[in-house]
Amino acid sequence: MKLALPRMGNIEVVYDTLITDMGHELIEPPPTSKRTLDLGVRYSPEYCCLPLKIVLGNFIEALELGAEGLIMAGGWGPCRFGYYAQVQRDVLLDLGYKFKMIIVEIPRGNWKTFRENANLLRNGKSWFYMISQYRLAWQKILLMERLEQKVLVVRPREKTRGAASLAFKESISKIRKAKDLDTLKKIEQETLEIFNDITDLQKKILIKVALVGEFYISLEPFSNFHLEEKLGYLGVEVVRKNSIEAWIGPIVKLKIFKDSFKEEKDIEEAAYPYIAHSVGGEGQITVGNVVLAHEEGLDGAIQVIPFTCMPEVVAETILKKVSEDLNIPTLTLIYDEQTGEEGFNTRLEAFIDLLKKRRKKAVVLS
Repeated sequence: MKLALPRMGNIEVVYDTLITDMGHELIEPPPTSKRTLDLGVRYSPEYCCLPLKIVLGNFIEALELGAEGLIMAGGWGPCRFGYYAQVQRDVLLDLGYKFKMIIVEIPRGNWKTFRENANLLRNGKSWFYMISQYRLAWQKILLMERLEQKVLVVRPREKTRGAASLAFKESISKIRKAKDLDTLKKIEQETLEIFNDITDLQKKILIKVALVGEFYISLEPFSNFHLEEKLGYLGVEVVRKNSIEAWIGPIVKLKIFKDSFKEEKDIEEAAYPYIAHSVGGEGQITVGNVVLAHEEGLDGAIQVIPFTCMPEVVAETILKKVSEDLNIPTLTLIYDEQTGEEGFNTRLEAFIDLLKKRRKKAVVLS
């Protein structure tokens, strides 16, 4: 079957492992572009948030290339994310496309659909082989995210501008092609050596900022105007608080992800004085992560929000109190198809200048 997945960050590292190696034909959407966004905006309901629109654009471009099946994550709860796949499916069917929407989610009583989707993805392969491929894909994600965190440390300290991003991009290509765990270990070792070589160890005192907010916007560079790179080139070390590992672990609720449970509990406890329960999405997590950023001694926090995202709007309101109580500056950036990059850059640079002045003042006073 010709299958396609939406783009998000560097998730393409698992495309071959989960699709091609299972005997399917991979239809890879083009890199997300203005055309992708324009397609999504044109056919999405106006009230829908930016991630739904971009992913819909990904799916349209994949269907144009001949995709027969679309794989999309599902969910439930106050966040509208759980409805994305259904809305996208209905829009695409109304446009006349013929395809199967494969929604990957933990079943809530509908085990028949779950088994049907699992068997379709298994494609006649043994369950043992399928599980081994998913385990390899998981390790690829973990390695990808370890290197993503490392490049955020290296980028503001690199000897030559762009060297860290280039080395990371090359490592992503290697991870995608890897067929076993030993190869992944070798890739990690080689990439870390390259990072060490391109790092200026004299650059030690840098502004450190937590990146919090909605999951997709924080992980997808196209949607956030390549925020992490911009910050790195402004001399800022980014501490990204969202990750695929932390997102999938608590959802699946398996022992192999037990480390994620402790992290989730710590975040909830940090958020509790300000917001005592989940409001859907990453709302409570955003608040907790800003509190933890203060405890970690970070200089500030940047919250990224897709326009109309209610959980993050709730968090934004609460963060004003958190910032006041803890004396940690926060900046909220809201994105939709109308957001202009120049105005975004101006706000970002002004915020970083503020943090640098605060750091300089603190050093002088001490």
